[in-house]
Amino acid sequence: MAVVSSPEYTDILPSAALNWEVGANHVLRFAGSQTLARPEYRELSPVQFREVLGGDNVRGNADLERTLIQNLDVRWEWYPNPGEVVSVGVFAKRFDKPIERVYLATSGTRLISFLNAESGRNLGIEVEARKGLGALAAPLANFTVFGNVTLMDSRVNFGDQGAEISDDRAMVGQSPYVVNLGLGYTSGSGALSATVLYNVQGRRIASAAELPLPNVYEEARHVLDLALRVPVVGGLALKLDAKNLLDAPYEYTQGSVTREYYRLGRGFAVGLSYGAGL
Repeated sequence: MAVVSSPEYTDILPSAALNWEVGANHVLRFAGSQTLARPEYRELSPVQFREVLGGDNVRGNADLERTLIQNLDVRWEWYPNPGEVVSVGVFAKRFDKPIERVYLATSGTRLISFLNAESGRNLGIEVEARKGLGALAAPLANFTVFGNVTLMDSRVNFGDQGAEISDDRAMVGQSPYVVNLGLGYTSGSGALSATVLYNVQGRRIASAAELPLPNVYEEARHVLDLALRVPVVGGLALKLDAKNLLDAPYEYTQGSVTREYYRLGRGFAVGLSYGAGL
């Protein structure tokens, strides 16, 4: 039996932005817009398939509708020195019919599908900084620290479906916090450089669940990467990249049960590049 999904929409997507230079090194930015998110083909197709990782059965929903998103952002930026920045931003997003990945309560094999919630919202604050360390001590002049921290609070409302699907919770895939930190070194000539990057995202819902089942959570995972660029001779440079040095596991839990647990392993890459200006 063929199932055809061919929704048609006429959407107006306005946007506006205002940048105000408060002083020589200070800028206030205001932005507002309406955007949309369309369902993917796999989310629309009612054909059942099995995920490679985890082995869950997934089936799309041909009745899914697109999501409309209203966005408001305000950001203050300060540029104390060339190449340095400190910024603080707040944002608010309202979702009309957000698409949620839902773990269905079935008597047989577990099944995941996709549903439109009635509405959702996301509020947050983001702090970002990039600063050279030369002001602390002369030997640190070639070092730079940078990072950003985002704190978020989201809620989803399923309306009439709330009696069957867990409600008054964070949106699927939305972490309460995201942290990115880094330390960089660049030699005076720029030929030698090294960067260490750290990232962590807070515990988040991977799949909501029909009651009385608990939601499926992806646990927080810490990531550490390293990139090194070393001059060899002339314009030839050696590039070394080390990914996922902590090899923290991917872990998905549902209530007191661990549904998935696996590691990807560490990755190392070596390459050569050539630039006439080196």
